[in-house]
Order: sequence, then C-alpha cells, then structure tokens
Amino acid sequence: MLVFLVPFLLLLALVLFGFLLLRVTCARQDMPEGWEEKRVAESGNAVWQEAYRTGREWLERHETEEIEVQSDDGYLLHGLLVPHVDPRATVILFSGWRSSWEMDFTCILPFLHAQRLQCLLVDERAQGDSEGRYITFGVRERLDVPVWVEYLANRFGEKHPIFLQGLSMGATVVLMASSTRFGANVRGIIADCGFTSPHEIISSVWRNKTPFPSHFSMWWLDRFTRLFADFGLKEYSTTEALAKTEYPVLFLHGTADRFVPSYMTKQSYEACRSEKELILVDGATHGMSYLIDRPRVEAAYKEFVDQHIR
Repeated sequence: MLVFLVPFLLLLALVLFGFLLLRVTCARQDMPEGWEEKRVAESGNAVWQEAYRTGREWLERHETEEIEVQSDDGYLLHGLLVPHVDPRATVILFSGWRSSWEMDFTCILPFLHAQRLQCLLVDERAQGDSEGRYITFGVRERLDVPVWVEYLANRFGEKHPIFLQGLSMGATVVLMASSTRFGANVRGIIADCGFTSPHEIISSVWRNKTPFPSHFSMWWLDRFTRLFADFGLKEYSTTEALAKTEYPVLFLHGTADRFVPSYMTKQSYEACRSEKELILVDGATHGMSYLIDRPRVEAAYKEFVDQHIR
C-alpha cells in the first residue's frame, strides 16, 4: 500500500505547490476600496504622503472620463482619461504588479498636465476594473498596448502624438511593447524601474525572500503558467524587444531599489538599439525616483518630450 501511497502524496504535494506558486505570483487579487490611501498612509514616507495628497486633490478638481476597450483575446480593459483643453500629446500610463494607476501616478499627474500632456491611466488586465484572471508580467499585457494606442489614434487623429509610460511591471509592459510597429503616432517611451523578464524578477524576489534554491521552483511555476495562465516565464523579455525597437526610450531607476534591482534597467538600456537616455537616482527605492529627485527627473522628462514631440 505504501508503495502507491507515497508517490501519490508526493505528486499531490507538487501539484498543490504549483498552484500555490501560481496564486502567489500571477492570480488576480482584487483590493478593497481605498487601499491605496491606506498603504501610502502606513508607509511613513512624508514626501510620498504629501505628494499623493496633493495629486488626489488636483485630480478631484479635474474632469475625467471612463474608457473601455477590448483586448484581442476578448478581455474588457478599463482606463481613465484625464483630458487637457489644449494637449500637445497624450501619455498612456501603465502601473505595476498588483498596483494601480492611483498608487503609481497620482503624484506625477499635476506635472504632466502642466506640460500640456493629457493622460490615459490604464488598468492592466487582471488588475483594477479590467477583466482577466492572471497577471502575465508583461508577456500578454504588451499586446494590449497597441489596442490603447489605436483607440487614441481613432479618437484624436493619427497625427496626435502619443507617449508610453510605465512604472515597475508597467515599465516592462511598455518596453516589451517597444518592438511593435505602431500604426499611430507613438513618439517615445518612459520606463521607470522595470524588470527584464518574468523569470528574472520572480527568481530575484524568490532569492531575496526565501532560503531555498530557485531553479526547481521557477521550472515548476513555468509549467503552471503555461498550462493555466497562457504564458511562459522566459517567453519574452525587454532585452529582446529593445534589440528591435525604433522608439526613443528614457530609462529611470533608483539605485536603492531592492524589489527590482537597478541592474535590470541597465541591461535593458544596453540592449536598446534606439535613441536612449538613462537616469539613475541615488538613494531612491522602488518607484520613488520622481519623489527623491523631482527637479532632475522633471528636467529629463521635459527635455525628452520636447525633443520627440516635434
């Protein structure tokens, strides 16, 4: 009896372990209303708290419009348009893993609006108000970028300038999408603290959070993402995309980032074949480059947009 029971229990444990990995890394996680405000308040970061409060008050005073588009594989995707009465361009903003546009971009919205840039704040698939069951770390999300670009081109005209911007996983999304030949007027990409691939970031976090070797766990997780979430951990990377891109890219990263190490942005920068610029902000943790050195980041951003909007 034990001859059959032990292998069965071992197989069952492996299957449960695979589903646990899939749930922890990729499964949709709907958050309660107001979680962003609570997380900012609990951060103890006074600079972030003040910028977030100012950004929310600014947004509440401005008109917004709910937008919905459909992905090529049938998911209904949600976004929020913050229009400008006289826009020079539109920036499409993609947020991070299990984050939101409110968490990642509220602080920078007043600056973008002051540059006459209207903003389209995107809920990526399996996050926020967009449909989807699994987060794919940019592999499938990158295919949704042309859908949003096409929407803007149809609404504002094919000559209307568009910039793509992302933070953390959102940066990976726009960098992976950079190999796309957009039919519309995409002028450039701004990528803040993006990782290179699903395999690299999950392995990095695994090594930092657990004492166990990552090789088998990543191999086993890859089997489950392919079976249930329709993507492979090594299916695509920013370095592959950037080796083929024709769009100028502004890279940002904080040197004190312990969640997405800054070497990943350096690897993406080295792989990029197009016009590029790299801004490393000393002492900035994950996603905090804008708040730690606002004058430098704003100057680089303004110069990048002014140069490529023409």
